[in-house]
Amino acid sequence: MPEYAPAMLYRFFRGLNEIYGVTVLFCFIAAFFIAFAFTVIYPLVPIILIISSIFLVVAARTVFLVLRRVERSLATRALGRGACPACSTACDAIRVGDRRVLECPGCRRAFAESGDPYVPQETPEDAATTARFEQVAGAQS
Repeated sequence: MPEYAPAMLYRFFRGLNEIYGVTVLFCFIAAFFIAFAFTVIYPLVPIILIISSIFLVVAARTVFLVLRRVERSLATRALGRGACPACSTACDAIRVGDRRVLECPGCRRAFAESGDPYVPQETPEDAATTARFEQVAGAQS
């Protein structure tokens, strides 16, 4: 398998995970409008849609969990080799608090050790302090 194949698979599953929730939401909204339109014309359609929607929610959640699990396993496999899951470049390990974060110098993405994309969290101590800016020597306001 070529070196870039795992990165392509990771990006494919990452893209699916990003649009999956909105796509499922719009499908359920479309099913609602179909059921609403058929309420008077043919009442059996809304009844079937209401009953099947319960099972479809379970199926949609299961598919989401499987997609996320596949994405995470591809990411942890790549991070275990020391490579970025998205572009196969060697990652730099940095310390953020008590956690180790792997940052890619190529695509500038950061990953937690679990394979999830790293999103920096703002601490409550940072929220209370105001930003301080240093004035450049010779600059006038």
